[in-house]
Amino acid sequence: MLTWLQLAGGTFPTGSFNHSYGLETYIQSGRVRSAADVEAILLAYMDVYIQTDLIFVKQAYEAIRRNDTEAIETLQSYYSATKPASELHAASLKTGRSLLLGVRNLYAGQAPESFGRLKDPAMMYHYALAYGLSAAIMELPFHETAQTYMYAGLASLVSVATRIIPLGQNESQLVLFRLGRRLSELEIDDQELTLEKMNTFSPGLEIASMAHETLYTRLCMS
Repeated sequence: MLTWLQLAGGTFPTGSFNHSYGLETYIQSGRVRSAADVEAILLAYMDVYIQTDLIFVKQAYEAIRRNDTEAIETLQSYYSATKPASELHAASLKTGRSLLLGVRNLYAGQAPESFGRLKDPAMMYHYALAYGLSAAIMELPFHETAQTYMYAGLASLVSVATRIIPLGQNESQLVLFRLGRRLSELEIDDQELTLEKMNTFSPGLEIASMAHETLYTRLCMS
């Protein structure tokens, strides 16, 4: 049976390791050079996860549990509006599609009925929505769903920094350890994860993502 450990694992085929979400731009510009710099900027990414992504994870999770496909399509439109940078938008769709297809492939021949309720035949849903949908379909607890969503995102970005700066394995693990500790200390009220509480203001990350295509060399797609 699929668990949140497998869903959030670094080996699950989402393609997230191909995306830096603007981090590669920061590294090449010299603004991120050390483990301390990586930790500092990933705290900014954590804020984005909490103020935007987790809200959509929760709303998609609840929508599929009540069989509300119209709400899912509305969430898809809303989330698209939070991604003005084309590379962030494309990365979110690519990884979301890969996640849903990966989950469906694991259940080939015995796919949960809920997959049939998703209207888009290509299953092109943003990653945050796809994660919430998958977790609900698999009947995973939401608390673990929220924690692993954030941890998996941070771990992926630490991996990007490890390859590009580069960082040593010990340094990378220390960064991830401290971020994980910060994550475990967060008190996230599930009831507060509503669209009315959403905050999408992260211009620095968006500009870095838009500048990514002009980099001299690129190891990542975004």
